[in-house]
Amino acid sequence: MMSRKIILFSVLVLALLLVGTVGAQDKVKVTIFVGLGTGTDPDQITQQEALAARFNESHDSIEIEFLIVPHDEAATRLLAQLSGGNAPQLVGPNGISTIAQFFDAWADVTPFIEAESFDTSDYYAPSLELNKYPTKNTGLPLGLFPSFMIYNVDMFDAAGLDYPPTDYSDTTWTMDEVRNRALLMTLDSNGNDATSADFDPDDVVQWGFSDAWTDTRGLLTRWGAPGIGRPTSEDFVTATANSEEWVYGMQWYSDGMWVDRFIPNAEQVSSMETIGGSPLESGMLAMFYTHTWYLGEAILDLPFEVQVGAAPFNQKGERIARIHADNFTIPEAAEHKEEAWEVMKWLTAPEQIVDVCLIYGCVPARISVADAFGEAFAAKFPTLDLEVIYESINYLDAPNHESWVPEWGRVSDALNNAGSLVTSGTNTDAKAVLDAANAEVQAILDEYWASQGS
Repeated sequence: MMSRKIILFSVLVLALLLVGTVGAQDKVKVTIFVGLGTGTDPDQITQQEALAARFNESHDSIEIEFLIVPHDEAATRLLAQLSGGNAPQLVGPNGISTIAQFFDAWADVTPFIEAESFDTSDYYAPSLELNKYPTKNTGLPLGLFPSFMIYNVDMFDAAGLDYPPTDYSDTTWTMDEVRNRALLMTLDSNGNDATSADFDPDDVVQWGFSDAWTDTRGLLTRWGAPGIGRPTSEDFVTATANSEEWVYGMQWYSDGMWVDRFIPNAEQVSSMETIGGSPLESGMLAMFYTHTWYLGEAILDLPFEVQVGAAPFNQKGERIARIHADNFTIPEAAEHKEEAWEVMKWLTAPEQIVDVCLIYGCVPARISVADAFGEAFAAKFPTLDLEVIYESINYLDAPNHESWVPEWGRVSDALNNAGSLVTSGTNTDAKAVLDAANAEVQAILDEYWASQGS
């Protein structure tokens, strides 16, 4: 009798174990591919793992896993997975450039939005537009990365100069004024600034300004060309990379590097990065133009005080503050798209979006969490002026400097190669450089449209 009870008990336990196993097997795994943009730093990896645990503990039918791929391997790995029948269910966080680079790979989320009448009214309008293209909507907005001037307060104090304004109505804050102040904070080893007759341009130990961490389109977007950050006409047929405004801007940077010497050239930037990780962190730079993604990676343990100021006005009296934006995308080749959509909604929901954006350094794209994000941001960066960063969104570059153009990768390569001629000192004549680049871009466009039967 006892042995019979033991057998029955054993059968019951086994049955329960089998039920539990089947339940676990019924969970759909959504793999999130991380590496094309931010998300690969050790601290970010830890936070993403905690985010996955939080999701998995609260969901019975879906589990998520972050697949972290080193940035320099990410594009190759993703292409291999997409073509090899092993596509991840989500990819991100993606910048506008990544969307453009792999544009044909992404599924359109419009059917998901329409099927449940998903309410997008809580998102900032610009963030919605940045994800929409004529043929698809690539995903729900996650966050924006506004741009601004971050500066070394100690260097301004040492030079006795006013800080960059935080008041966006201050029209005296122009690119020429950036130059004026940068010259006074560019020093040789004897302490002579770049305005001094005794200044030694071959012995610079401190520079006044840099905008090094962007590509050629990003560098030139602020100067007010008709296409802003797009190097083509609106119909993508005619190359406009040698517009009057872009030539003016490129020459401004060229002269800053090779004539006035207040901007570090490519070799000098590389040396500064070896010392400190970025030009600003090296302690050898007064002003660095950058985006909020930089805050999460660089400034928590600096040995000097930093603060943020507004983007300057250009030579036309316009303020254009380039912006980056992130979202998660669903590959067209992915299985379990509906589950991926559920995860995308969860990551961008008001309950999670602040925590997600604190991992990645973005400003949440949802209006309703502005106060909560402000409190969290202030706790992490108590000295920085969040309002300066928010205000920058109102001056974003549209068309964006990372936006799609035909043969996006080839066009970007052509322009970046042209920019490197200037930053390396190989050719400091901006018009000659951009005329040649424009001819190359036009040839790429002509080839593209011929292949389309146009």
